[in-house]
Amino acid sequence: MSDTTKVAIIGSGNIGTDLVIKVLRLSENLEIAAIAGIDPASDGLARGRRLNVATTHNGINGLVTMDEFADVEIVFDATSARAHQLHEEVLRASAAP
Repeated sequence: MSDTTKVAIIGSGNIGTDLVIKVLRLSENLEIAAIAGIDPASDGLARGRRLNVATTHNGINGLVTMDEFADVEIVFDATSARAHQLHEEVLRASAAP
């Protein structure tokens, strides 16, 4: 049994990227499983790949289909407020039995 909680981050902009770095460098309890964005050329996804974090440029739909997502217990949404409702719906549907 792992002592860390796996997390994913939606949003590969400044806030999401900063969160990835903080979790990687500072957290003893959280482990980054993946970061999702919608721009394949974003600096955040490129940085995630350089840090050996699984990435997808297919947004929330790509995230929930990643193998790494199976162990994720917490998802941080670092996107615009307008996107949060859709993200919640997709995450709830992916967790349904």
